[in-house]
Amino acid sequence: MVNDTSNLIVEHLKAIRAEIASVKADTVEIKERLRSHDASIIELRRADVHAFEDQARQQVSIDALTRRIESIESRLELI
Repeated sequence: MVNDTSNLIVEHLKAIRAEIASVKADTVEIKERLRSHDASIIELRRADVHAFEDQARQQVSIDALTRRIESIESRLELI
């Protein structure tokens, strides 16, 4: 009876260890996927920043061209 109980306990402990190993493997996979998602989010944010920089640069160029055109128009009206 004691031997049967000991064997039963050992079997349960083996099953628990197997489950823990499975959970650890799943956790490692989840962490790797999260790192991958984090890297993707960072890349998207960098792309947004570059897009905003380009947009700001274009606006500065448009503003400069607008000033030049206004200046040319005002000189032409004086003649």
